[in-house]
Amino acid sequence: MKKLLGLLAVTSAASFGTAAVYFHATVGIDSMDEYGDPDNVVHLVDLGGGNPVTVNSVAWDVDLFADSPSYLSEISVAIMHTGLSGFTLTPGTGDNFPGSDTYTGGPDALGLVLPDGFLRLEFFEWYDDYIDDWDGVWEDGGLTFDYTVVPEPASMIALGAGFAAVMARRRRK
Repeated sequence: MKKLLGLLAVTSAASFGTAAVYFHATVGIDSMDEYGDPDNVVHLVDLGGGNPVTVNSVAWDVDLFADSPSYLSEISVAIMHTGLSGFTLTPGTGDNFPGSDTYTGGPDALGLVLPDGFLRLEFFEWYDDYIDDWDGVWEDGGLTFDYTVVPEPASMIALGAGFAAVMARRRRK
């Protein structure tokens, strides 16, 4: 019986624990126009397989290039759920000059809930120097997201029922 309870505890912890995903698609992504412009590069990343997800934190290690007169401090990515609410990451904050640089940071706590499990990333510029053309480039590196899949109610009910059955059987002995 103790082995069964131990197995149940390990299985449930593994099923609903945290995970991390490294998003390497920042290689060669153009930083185009201001947020919401249809020319911007947008990626949808399925983290939950249809289940809600909480994004706990983000870390980054990226190489950015800003073409003059654009600044490194203008290159950003919006990190949000599909309902368009979330956070903005600007790795080059304070670097008000063009050129290339490498930025590493995080993990920064987010606590962003993705009701449908999809993470939406929109790469954009805070100021649009070249309309409908790129101002900067995410040359290399990536973003790492630490997240937790929120179990669906049916799974929690089944897990609870199984635990109750094990406890009832244990009491009978």
